[in-house]
Amino acid sequence: MIMYSIRKYSFATLPLLALYFTLIAFAQADTTTAPCPYSWTQDLQVGSAGDDVLKLQQFLNSDLNTQIAVSGAGSPGNESTSYGLRTKQAVAKLQEKYAADILYPIGLVKGTGSVGMKTRTKLNALCTTSTTTAAVQITLSDAEILTITDPTQPAATLAPPGAGGVPFTTITLTAGSKDVDVQSITVERTGPGSDGSFDSISLTDENGDGIGGDEHFDSNHQTVFREPFTIPAHTSKTLTILGNMANELTDYAGQTPIIQINVIDTSASVVGTLPFKGTAQTINDSLIIGGATAMLSQYDPDTNTNRYINDTDIRFSGIRITANSQEDLTLDSITWDQGGTAGNSDISNVVTFVNGTPYPTEMVDHSYTSTFFPGIVIPKGRSIDAYIQGDLTTGGSNRTVEFDIGGSDDIALTGNTFGYGVGISAQGNTAVSGNSVFITSDGSPDGDEGGPFYAGSVVTINGSAVTSIGKAN
Repeated sequence: MIMYSIRKYSFATLPLLALYFTLIAFAQADTTTAPCPYSWTQDLQVGSAGDDVLKLQQFLNSDLNTQIAVSGAGSPGNESTSYGLRTKQAVAKLQEKYAADILYPIGLVKGTGSVGMKTRTKLNALCTTSTTTAAVQITLSDAEILTITDPTQPAATLAPPGAGGVPFTTITLTAGSKDVDVQSITVERTGPGSDGSFDSISLTDENGDGIGGDEHFDSNHQTVFREPFTIPAHTSKTLTILGNMANELTDYAGQTPIIQINVIDTSASVVGTLPFKGTAQTINDSLIIGGATAMLSQYDPDTNTNRYINDTDIRFSGIRITANSQEDLTLDSITWDQGGTAGNSDISNVVTFVNGTPYPTEMVDHSYTSTFFPGIVIPKGRSIDAYIQGDLTTGGSNRTVEFDIGGSDDIALTGNTFGYGVGISAQGNTAVSGNSVFITSDGSPDGDEGGPFYAGSVVTINGSAVTSIGKAN
């Protein structure tokens, strides 16, 4: 199994000395651009065009809760006669804002983004009189702000048992003229669903890199990602919240949970609307996706050893990964943790070998990650051997080297048929403790995953003659 908020500020609380507001009064500037009064007489959807669309966009932009865009195409003053994806997203926000009038009477909880009879009725009721609505433009010269925008939410899909990395919510954060430090992000499971359908949830950036570890919902259906990060001035970061589904979903089949962002705790003032909702994904209990098992590799030393300074090409740890029979898998990356007493300078030329081919590692603290591009395909029913190898330098005498795999999620696998992240579990060489073993709660392959997922053998570095064989705690 894969072991797989923003503080909400209103405009009234934005630092006045840091922000400069330019009010654009549509009705006062030009009555031809005023959104109301107006009456919509036909249904609208993506692909529609004409004055009805233009008036719809102007109306949506008159409310910060339904604004199409903060700047650029679709923003106030930049409306068009074309109904695109951004307009669809803004209409969905309007429908959810007035859900009691638009959605609930027809049995929906999430906006569709298309203007039908119920939505037209509400639009016409809201737009019966002339309004002077101000849009806010912010001069960023000295402003420390963080702007929230919707980059298009993930497509609705199925969330089957054991699926890792099911996308639920995507958000783009843009810094103003100063770097912005984000301290934490608070999210909540909402909609017609249950927390029990999730094994955990994860947060990734636009490159697919994880931010912090996996989190779990509390009794209030919330959790907090506490890994801080910085968004440099005038740049954006797009984040995605992923659901890692439980292995047993029978009790939750058909549910459609939503993950929304409630709070972003940041050094800046937040411009945008919170809570920010993602896509309702449908829980499925019958789709069978791929998976993998792990065993000891033939290249693992399988014993604690003594080596000497300046020794090279030492095979520290190795595992064998086997794809099950459901689908081909792709190995995207693997991370090894050096848990011995040796320092980073005591080891050099560390590489991961997969089926005899070396791949470089990137070191962060005491972790060494090999990212495979393109990924390494493991045909269903077939296996690959992966091991980590390196050299000893002139230092580190009497220190130890032990390369472990901290968690099963440090082996990134994706199913090629359905596109989900898949889990890996130990099939053999299991124990409750030891070295060159997979740690489980009861020492059997059926036990819960322990820590680390794989505990490697210990290499003791000697300056000259062999002195001892040690075992890391």
